[in-house]
Amino acid sequence: MFAASTLSGYTPTTESCSVVVKGKCLGMWTVDDEMQTFKALSYRDKVRVSSRLARGRAPADPLLATAAVELAESYQRQERLLVVAMRWLPVLVFPVFALAAVFTAIDGEWRAILYGLVAVGNLAQLAINPVTRPKNMARALEASRRVTASQS
Repeated sequence: MFAASTLSGYTPTTESCSVVVKGKCLGMWTVDDEMQTFKALSYRDKVRVSSRLARGRAPADPLLATAAVELAESYQRQERLLVVAMRWLPVLVFPVFALAAVFTAIDGEWRAILYGLVAVGNLAQLAINPVTRPKNMARALEASRRVTASQS
């Protein structure tokens, strides 16, 4: 039923939704319809776009540059509290779990592996997520806009 209604171009009204946040339907339907180019990319291209944003660079390919603009603008539209949490929570969680991994490893407990993986995951979050570097993301957004404008 969901696939048929999606393929036929049915767009739900807020009355047909069970959960409505800020006038947008949550649940079975997508909230952000403005990221169609980014959603159409392969997983590999999505990682490339995200890493380019984190480094502050624009993709040379106009399609990837359009997706980079969509992704950066979607990050900028997020709630302030969410952005702060995504930016600073890994900074706080990493040392806590790194120390927990060291202390549990000294005691010879198996949980040291789990704590170490959580610490490494938070470190990766800092390295990969564009939200952790807003200046680089803004620089990449402007460069990507220039790439898409030059191709138009």
